[in-house]
Amino acid sequence: MLEPHREIRRQVFWRRIAGLTRRYGKLELSAVAIGAISGLSAVALDKSIEIFREFLEVTEGELTLGFIDLGLILAPAAGGLISGVIAWKIAPDVRGHGIPNVLEAFLFKEGRISPRVPVARILASGALIGLGGSAGREGPIGQVGAGLGSFAAEVLKVPVRPRKLLLIAGLSAGIAAAFDAPLGGVLFGLEILLGAVYSVELIPAFVASISAVSVSWTLRKSMPVILIPAHIPFPHPVEVVALLALGALSAAVARVWVDTLYEVEDRFEAWAAPAWLKPALGGLLSGLLAFWSLGWGVMGPGFDGLNRILSGEGTLHLLLTLTAVKILATSFSVGSGGSGGIFTPTLFIGATSGALVGKVLHAISPGVFRTPEMFALAGMAATFAAAARAPLTAVVIITELGRNYKLIPSLLASCSTAYFLSLILMESTIYTRRIEERGKRVPVVGLEVLDRLRVSDAMVREVVTVQPDITLGELHEIMLRTHHMGFPVVDPEGKLVGMVAFADLRRIHPSQWDRVRVRDVMNRQPVTVTPAMSVHDALLKMLRCDVGRLPVVEDGRLVGILTRTDVVKAYERAVLMKDLEEAARM
Repeated sequence: MLEPHREIRRQVFWRRIAGLTRRYGKLELSAVAIGAISGLSAVALDKSIEIFREFLEVTEGELTLGFIDLGLILAPAAGGLISGVIAWKIAPDVRGHGIPNVLEAFLFKEGRISPRVPVARILASGALIGLGGSAGREGPIGQVGAGLGSFAAEVLKVPVRPRKLLLIAGLSAGIAAAFDAPLGGVLFGLEILLGAVYSVELIPAFVASISAVSVSWTLRKSMPVILIPAHIPFPHPVEVVALLALGALSAAVARVWVDTLYEVEDRFEAWAAPAWLKPALGGLLSGLLAFWSLGWGVMGPGFDGLNRILSGEGTLHLLLTLTAVKILATSFSVGSGGSGGIFTPTLFIGATSGALVGKVLHAISPGVFRTPEMFALAGMAATFAAAARAPLTAVVIITELGRNYKLIPSLLASCSTAYFLSLILMESTIYTRRIEERGKRVPVVGLEVLDRLRVSDAMVREVVTVQPDITLGELHEIMLRTHHMGFPVVDPEGKLVGMVAFADLRRIHPSQWDRVRVRDVMNRQPVTVTPAMSVHDALLKMLRCDVGRLPVVEDGRLVGILTRTDVVKAYERAVLMKDLEEAARM
């Protein structure tokens, strides 16, 4: 017979197992199904692209004007037209590159995506990409997977948090199937939607990604779409310095790329023409650019040109031209409302700029800068890391594609600099910019709970205040007695007239403290907040103004004070309550 305490431990253990199974078992099984269908959807999109590409090849050379093949120029316009009509008639959310719509659904729509999106996206993106539009297939596949995750959540009737977990799992599965990179897919889903990696969210994302890759590998025979050179060595110490500098250049290139994309998108949105017609014009402009660089990856995702660049082909002038042409062509195809992604085009742009730097350095010192292809790969990762602010995803996906862990030091060096400088050069990422321009703030990961809290919920109402007429000596005694380092200054009617802190006291020599009044040194225009303001906004104001406390004012009267410690305590309470509520619903 078991001892009583051992029996209790055994019962607690099995109850915990039963609780976890009840909470997450359904999610895991759902993630397996979502991953498998996402893998099938990736293959279906590839097949759709192939069908339209066969039509493009049939028409090649059939409609010419001298040496100009009008068929190749008009084909992207036809793809844009088909894409625009599908978006207009079936699902408007398939316009553009998809991931911002997934992010918006995750943040502001409780993880809900229209069930029409997956099918419409496969058809619309297949037409645009297959007929030569300059766009990638990864974003569309990711949106298809996210749509499947949302649909599964609706069928299972799960609460908001599990629904969002399934949406993350679907997005991760789609990206994993697109690149045959399961870990990269998981990191993409977590970095883009959450901005960080959390243990609970990993579980369904891992399961779905593995399931998706298993299906796509089986059906596509594991044929890599990007051929990574196998001879890339560990970088020389001097090369590491150059790779850090390349990261800075990649951040600048990413800024130009993102600005160009959204400038074109703004111009098309402002154009008073039917929404279904705009992608056709964008496709026509893209086709005009692509015709002069056939075979170098401007048409379609760019895998053919990307593989040529990674094999060492391309002159300096050609690489510079391809960088500019790919930026413009993709901006026209996707920015006009065409249904295509920007992941592979971003890698292409990074590869051309990186290869350009690598070839220049190799020409200067062949003994030190031995492999220009390494700089092309580092440019790919760094440009995506800067544009999307997803450095781990960039490093892992390129490494998984190459099956070569010697790539990691080079990729880390370039991505670290690119990511850091992107924080300075860009206020938002390529995926969040449009959302924020619409007036919706993308919350800092983990701080979204502070948006629901008001300052009145976190502030201290019993505030120690001082009068403006007391001396600094008296102020010093109050500081010693209360252990506070700053005080609101109020008049006899309770109205706030300033703030005084220990830093103000230090500016005056102690010998003068008994003769100088608080009103002589106080800040007469303090930063304030109102009780109705969100704690998140108050925290941002603290950080921007570099202050540790904010007086809370209503109708000119002091009603409380909010410190950073109060914000932390409110955050901890809010997170605890949120976790308890979500656990109860699951």
